[in-house]
Amino acid sequence: MPFQITVHEADRIIDVVYPPHPSAEDVADYLKRIRETILRLNGPWSALVDQEQLRVMSPEMVDTMASLNAFAQLNGMKRSARVVSDAASGLQAWRMTKRALLTIPTRTFETREAALAWLRHPDDE
Repeated sequence: MPFQITVHEADRIIDVVYPPHPSAEDVADYLKRIRETILRLNGPWSALVDQEQLRVMSPEMVDTMASLNAFAQLNGMKRSARVVSDAASGLQAWRMTKRALLTIPTRTFETREAALAWLRHPDDE
């Protein structure tokens, strides 16, 4: 199963759902598609990264996704919300964020609804 990418145009949110066990081919395809999507938005946007199904991420994949996050921030990402299923997944998401040296607001959530609300209404904190 490949990565799913949906753009919520009205909210300028890129919504990505990770597959449970991404292959090297899945990751390569995702990197190509997500970079094109980011560049097409050409301005500020927010990210919703749903990692609920993801079971484990190799150290190489963590590095790859950290590089992608750095690229994303340089190309308009202003907020990043991650949805995880458990504490281990939350730690994995935190490691990726730390490696990317993100300076934007980043939070981890247990539900997509809470993550979307945070992205859509940043002043309600």
